[in-house]
Amino acid sequence: MKVLVVSNNYPSTESPTYGIFVYNLIQQFVKIGHEVTVIAPRTIWKKSKYTKNNVDYGDELATVYRPYVISASNKQILNFNTHLIGEIFMVRAVRKVVREENIQFDVVYAHFLVNGIIAVKALKKMGKPIVVAEGELKNINKRKKYYSDKEYQELISKINGFIAVSPQIEQNLIEVGVDESKIMVSPNAVNFDQFARKDKIEMRKKLGFPLNKKIIIFVGRFVHDKGPLRVLEALNDLPDVRVIFIGSGAQVLNDKKILFKNRVPTDDVHEFLSASDIFVLPTLHEGSCNAIVEAMACGLPIISSDIPEIKFQCDHKSSILVDPMNVQEINKAIKSLISDNRKLTDMGSEAYEYSRKFDITTRARKIMAYISDNIL
Repeated sequence: MKVLVVSNNYPSTESPTYGIFVYNLIQQFVKIGHEVTVIAPRTIWKKSKYTKNNVDYGDELATVYRPYVISASNKQILNFNTHLIGEIFMVRAVRKVVREENIQFDVVYAHFLVNGIIAVKALKKMGKPIVVAEGELKNINKRKKYYSDKEYQELISKINGFIAVSPQIEQNLIEVGVDESKIMVSPNAVNFDQFARKDKIEMRKKLGFPLNKKIIIFVGRFVHDKGPLRVLEALNDLPDVRVIFIGSGAQVLNDKKILFKNRVPTDDVHEFLSASDIFVLPTLHEGSCNAIVEAMACGLPIISSDIPEIKFQCDHKSSILVDPMNVQEINKAIKSLISDNRKLTDMGSEAYEYSRKFDITTRARKIMAYISDNIL
């Protein structure tokens, strides 16, 4: 099958970790035998030239085009949102690349609804089916506000299929007018070659972390919704516990308990996970959390949020789900594990075994089978 991927969320030389979960899935599409071309528009404010296959974020098996476009952010001015200005440039860029490069394809795979709408507008004359993968509840409702009800319904009616990463995303799609028969539910998955558990002592020595402390790890954006400050507050009465924060964001994290706080290359994240004892993420909302699956693949028990999206992803044998806004509950969950090494070990083993159901190659095959059987 010849697949054209449209995604403005794709890694590049400037941002090698941006959209890495999209990249990982696309590589699997190629590995299982499909011919994939990616159009990944990015803002001209970062760079002012057009490049092809200029990468340093990993081996690239697809053909990738990165047209630079003008972005106008998403400011609401009366009844108009400036996102629509940027959308015009995105549509033109996608259409231009397809035409100038004479790209042949059987189906469009758009990652996130924003790119699905761009694909509808840019490629409508080509008559090819369009499939949209959606993983964020906010994205669906946000896009709806940019258009009149009539225009929005016309746009989504031209999308032939949806890949929802959770039942919550599926329900939200149905609520905005998508026919249930068009939706496949498929949670995010992990590349087990990339996320494999390593020896804890070996990894701590390599990274310079203490061997005699319990270490928890947070992976995500440093923002209120993800909760890194709530994690830090939950450690106030745990002087012997240390913490790793992988990510970046607006919230400032300062404490002597912090061993590390920064972004790291995706290929190195498994080393930090393997050096840790517990994964903690008190998130307020998710689609399907890649970080949780990756932590489980490295054998870590999960402390996360008692919300439907996380319940769908986690197993009670390997996770403790709490009120993400209740610091005392987060604290209690951490204490229950660090005080019981047997429980900590058993839950880590259960997490590792449970993660096996989230294999990225299996997911890629199911998505391609869905497209072949139901879309083409």
